[in-house]
Amino acid sequence: MYLFVYGTLKREGVSHQLMESATFVCKTRTSQKYGLIDLGPFPGVLYDLRISLITGEIYNINTELLCKLDDHEGEWYFRSEVEMENGITAQMYFLKDIPSSMKNRSFVIPSGTWEDEMGENTRGVKERILYGKNDLAQGHKDTIAYEVHSNLYLNITNRCSARCTFCIRDISDVVYGYDLWLSREPTLEDMISHLSELDLDKYKEIVFTGFGEPTARLSVLLRITAWLHEQGIKVRLDTNGHAALINPDIDVVKELKQAGMAAVSVSLNAQTEELYEKLCRPVFSGSYQAMLTFARQCIAAGISTRMTVVKVPEIDIDACKKIAKDMGASFFAR
Repeated sequence: MYLFVYGTLKREGVSHQLMESATFVCKTRTSQKYGLIDLGPFPGVLYDLRISLITGEIYNINTELLCKLDDHEGEWYFRSEVEMENGITAQMYFLKDIPSSMKNRSFVIPSGTWEDEMGENTRGVKERILYGKNDLAQGHKDTIAYEVHSNLYLNITNRCSARCTFCIRDISDVVYGYDLWLSREPTLEDMISHLSELDLDKYKEIVFTGFGEPTARLSVLLRITAWLHEQGIKVRLDTNGHAALINPDIDVVKELKQAGMAAVSVSLNAQTEELYEKLCRPVFSGSYQAMLTFARQCIAAGISTRMTVVKVPEIDIDACKKIAKDMGASFFAR
């Protein structure tokens, strides 16, 4: 039988000696996208996280070795049959979930390729994609809501599916005087408890934004939105528009509409896909088109939709304004 390996069992991997009785067949990639997670000394793949094709090696192995490898991989993993890009079907190990003890040290590898010695550029993804900043100052206090321009802004996550070259959080820890790095993500109960203590009627609108992409915590976002909507409060979402890629099995726009989301502000930030990839460095392939589709779907659903860009030299403001106008969205350059 065939086994597909993508981590330490590969040739030159630290556990490759376990493959001594196996016969190398070829290098290849999976035919479907999954999420490759670096856990430090070894990787794992999340079956339901659709990010990239996984690169690895196929070996012909016997049942005895397969049982031995099952024991080696342990309770964190399960095995499933997967079709490869070259047509071969092979067994592959998947993570059941990211172990709780490793969540603060794990990060997505967008390329789908893991090596024992991760390059500096890949390691740098850690603070920008799955989790936040690890070296918080002593005495740091999380800011989960803050007031600016007569609005209340909600900071529910530091996770983000892009690594924009102009991102404020790479320049400063503070926005409008508020440190927006989180030591942990606030629970739904944390948010509702905090909001319940405020006079919410004094704000023009309540906005999901902060130092991360709010739709990375879609269920929390939806429940807070519904709670606010029941009180007649206008709610807006500031987003990079990757919601459908982050939550591939959910009709996100439909859920937002049903929860009572009144408005969305979508970061366009480029007049072409090529420039978007260069400036925004998204985790997911196809992010630019997914962002445009998200905006169009919001308009079709009757959600007030604005497209925004950051004023940097590479961005053609007029071209971006036309993209927004042609789809029926308002436009703002910031």
